[in-house]
Amino acid sequence: MKPVDIKSLVNYVSLKILGGSDYLLDALEEYLVDGEGPAIVAHKYNISKHQLRGYAQRIIEKSGSEIRAKKVIPILKYISKGVEPIITRNDSGAYTCKICNTVVAREDTEEHVRKYHKDQLTLAVKSMMERLEEYRAKKEKAVAVATT
Repeated sequence: MKPVDIKSLVNYVSLKILGGSDYLLDALEEYLVDGEGPAIVAHKYNISKHQLRGYAQRIIEKSGSEIRAKKVIPILKYISKGVEPIITRNDSGAYTCKICNTVVAREDTEEHVRKYHKDQLTLAVKSMMERLEEYRAKKEKAVAVATT
């Protein structure tokens, strides 16, 4: 079994959130962790079930297995709190960058973040990695308390 590529996972999730797909972890939790059907989840988040399955596949690949992905998703949700999209969709369906006020095509949102706002991506990844370390420390403390 392949080890979890946590840095790659955090980078992937950060980029998705910053690019406006902030529903990603909620959708994956409902689909993979809670076992909700892909059509229902996809409809709820206004994406195709193929997109949902693609997101799930990426998380599974980066986690090393589906079992690990199911365990990692709630942790990713926890550590991504506070990371906000910099690209938002308005009522007319246009995607706009909050930082540079550029209108971006839906399929180019992540590329826009990667190319023009790499600093924001770096900050989001750093923030999530710090929260992960805090999470791990709390977990170790809880285990130490439980065994004494």
